[in-house]
Amino acid sequence: MRFTRGDLPGFVIALLAPPALMLLFLASYETWDHRGTPLLGFMAVNIAVAAAVAAVFSRFVRRWEVPLAMLLVLAAAAAGVIALQRSGHNGGAAATLLKWVGLIDFLLLNLAIGYQVLSNGLLPVLDRHAARRAAADPPAGR
Repeated sequence: MRFTRGDLPGFVIALLAPPALMLLFLASYETWDHRGTPLLGFMAVNIAVAAAVAAVFSRFVRRWEVPLAMLLVLAAAAAGVIALQRSGHNGGAAATLLKWVGLIDFLLLNLAIGYQVLSNGLLPVLDRHAARRAAADPPAGR
C-alpha cells in the first residue's frame, strides 16, 4: 500500500488527536495529579487506539468540507455553553439549545463520516469481491 496525499489527514489525526484528547480528558475530569493507579495509562491507551482507528479510516473520507464545517459548529456550540456556564446562565434556554445543537451536530458528523467510509471504503471492496466471485464461477444451467 502506498501513501497518497489523501493520507495526510490521517497522519495529522494520528499525531495530534491523542495528545489533544488526553489533555481534554485531564482538564475535564481534573486528573492532573492522579498518581498511583493505572487510570492515566489506561485512558491514554484507549484514546490512542480510538485515534488510530480514526486515522486509518480517514483515508476513505474524500470530501472534508462537511465534516470540518460540522466540527466548527460543534466547537462553537461547546464554546457557547462554556461561556454561558461561566456567566452563570447554564440552566437557561440558550444553554439548553446550544447543548442540543452540539448533540445533533455530533450525531450528524458521525453519520457524514460513516457514510463516506462505507461508500468509499467498504462498498467498493465488497463490489470487487462480488465481481471476482462472479468471474470465477460459471453461470449455472448452461
